[in-house]
Amino acid sequence: MNKCYLQRWEESERGWGVRPDGCSIHLDEFQHDLYVQNVYKKRPDEVPDEYDRVCGRVIEAFVSDEIFEKVQERKNIRIFESQLNNMVKTEDIILK
Repeated sequence: MNKCYLQRWEESERGWGVRPDGCSIHLDEFQHDLYVQNVYKKRPDEVPDEYDRVCGRVIEAFVSDEIFEKVQERKNIRIFESQLNNMVKTEDIILK
């Protein structure tokens, strides 16, 4: 297992409310910070009908070699909520 940093996300949609929106996985805290800054700087000044935002603090996680290779290639990856749940169940991702 390989140490990474995981950030949970939630989606807010006008008229529907808030729901979990998976996570992003990062090589280190610096890459995490850059990723989050990049997501937020692309936002318009007015509140859109639908948007995602961080949920909680970044946490240490341990990921399988296969996931780690993808993170190394891209520096950051995004995973849907259903994928995250499956990967936690199969222990491809272990949350600390």
